[in-house]
Amino acid sequence: MRKALAAMAVFAAALTIVSVLSGCQTPPGGQDEQGPPVEQQQPQQPEEVVIPDPPVVPDPEPLPPEPAPIGVDARARPSPFSPDGDGVDDVLYIEVIVTGDAPVASWRLVIRDAAPPHHYFYLREGEGAVPSVMTWDGVGSSGELVQSAMSYPFAIVVTCVYGETAAYEGRILVDLLVRDEGGVLRIVVPAIIFGPDRPDFVGVADGALESNDRVLRRMTEVLQRFPDYRIRIEGHANPTTPPGTPARAEEEAGSPRILGLLPLSDDRAHYVLEYLVGLGVDRERLSAVGMGGTMVVAEYEDRDNWWKNRRVEFVLLGRE
Repeated sequence: MRKALAAMAVFAAALTIVSVLSGCQTPPGGQDEQGPPVEQQQPQQPEEVVIPDPPVVPDPEPLPPEPAPIGVDARARPSPFSPDGDGVDDVLYIEVIVTGDAPVASWRLVIRDAAPPHHYFYLREGEGAVPSVMTWDGVGSSGELVQSAMSYPFAIVVTCVYGETAAYEGRILVDLLVRDEGGVLRIVVPAIIFGPDRPDFVGVADGALESNDRVLRRMTEVLQRFPDYRIRIEGHANPTTPPGTPARAEEEAGSPRILGLLPLSDDRAHYVLEYLVGLGVDRERLSAVGMGGTMVVAEYEDRDNWWKNRRVEFVLLGRE
C-alpha cells in the first residue's frame, strides 16, 4: 500500500515538472489555484500605422519684377545758342526724357556760370512730372544775360518718390551775341585767352588755343553780316589793386617794375586785329585800342567775376 502511494506521488511530481517546462501554469483540470479557468490569449498583431500624405502646398506667386531704376537724358538746341534778340536762335529748347518705373517726386534744372567757381547762374525746379521740353531765354536768375562765346555747364536732376536720384549733365554753347546798347552794336567776348602777361597766344594751352581760333573764325562770319560797319576792337583788362590808390595808378600805366594794363590791353587788341586780317577781314574796316582796367564790369570786391573784366569787345560803327 505504501509503495503504491509513493509511486503516485512521484507521478504527480513528474507532471508538475512537465507542466512548468511546457510554459503551462494551469494544473490539470483547467483551473489554477486562484480561480476559474482562464482562456488562452492569442498574441496581438501590431497595429498598422497609416502615414498621411503631406498637404498640397500651392506654388508661390511669382515675385513682381524689380522696378527699373530712374534715369534721365536731355538734349539742348540750338547749339550754339544766340539770345541777342535778333529773332534767330534766341530761345534754347531742352528736351528731357525720364526713364524708369517710379513716379517723379521733384526735379531741378541748374545752369552754372561759365567760369570757375561756377556759381548758380539760373535755377528752375518743380514737383511731379518733368516737362518734356523746357525753354530758356539766356537770362540768369539775377537778370544777367549770358556771355558771348562761352560754354555754360548745366544739369537736370530728377528724384523719384522712393528717394532715388538721377542726373544728366551737359553744356550750353553760346554764340557771339550782337548787343544793341543805346544804338551802339557791341560784341563782348571774354572767351579769348592770352598768355600770362603776354599780348599774344604764346603759352596758351592747346584746348584754349583751339577755342580762340574757333571764336575768331566765327567773328569773321558775324562781321560779314554787317558789311557797312567799321569795327573798333577794344582790349579790356582786370585790375587787381584797390581803385583810387597809387597801386592802381601804377598797375594801369605800368612802370619799369610792372607791365601796365593799358599798354598790355592795347597790344592784345592789335594782336586780335592782325588775327582777323589773317582770316580775311578787310584791314580798312578795323581799328584797335587798349582800355586797360578803366571799364570793368565786375567790381574789385567781386573777385568771383573778375574773369568778365578780361575781355575783347568789338564795337560796330557806321561808316563815316
